[in-house]
Amino acid sequence: MSTQTEIEIKFRDPDASNDAKSIRKNGGVPGVLYSSEEDTVKIQLLSKDLRKAMEQPSIFSQVIQLKENDDTFKVILKDVQVNPANDQPIHVDFQKVTKKSKVTLNVPIKYINEDICIGVKNEGGMISKNKNDIELSCLADDLPEYIEIDCENLSLNSAIMQSQLILPEGVELSINLSSGQDQPVVSCSATRATLDIEDEGIVELEGEEGQEDSQASEGSSETSNEDSKQEE
Repeated sequence: MSTQTEIEIKFRDPDASNDAKSIRKNGGVPGVLYSSEEDTVKIQLLSKDLRKAMEQPSIFSQVIQLKENDDTFKVILKDVQVNPANDQPIHVDFQKVTKKSKVTLNVPIKYINEDICIGVKNEGGMISKNKNDIELSCLADDLPEYIEIDCENLSLNSAIMQSQLILPEGVELSINLSSGQDQPVVSCSATRATLDIEDEGIVELEGEEGQEDSQASEGSSETSNEDSKQEE
């Protein structure tokens, strides 16, 4: 389960239509709290609290707890609109979830043991990360903060596929991924330097073989000349 972040909110007047500008002017961010079982609710929160929460790389892949006075709500962050001029949040959308809610979200990938990867350390390869996150489906309470991928035993010219990921109990690839073609998440391939060394080895081998053929040809020619002289 991912680390839970708590943010204090206030409910807004549902009939107020022009309060967003006033909220932003006073250091707040207007937002909406969606629910599949209840009516949509207008909310507001402090901009500094939202910015602090967004410093977490996994903020979009964790269950957040919203607090309004003595009431709390489990939610996931659906969307944050940002002012392109100053990167300040100007609107936020949350989706309420329960223990029985099944969610599908992109979860960050954490790669480990890259420095002792067999394909890199022993075989001169290079790690290529094809994904920084992976789309998973699970119950809200089972949502992992990240998925860990161990690169230690990744050999040269091999890859770890989506279907090979070790996922926590109750967590699975999203339908989009599981029903599509299996894709590599991380792979180890030869570097340019490795290819150059291999090419040099081939050239040297061909050169040696060519020299041997030339010597053999010269030897055959000399033998032929000697035979001709003997016949004369």
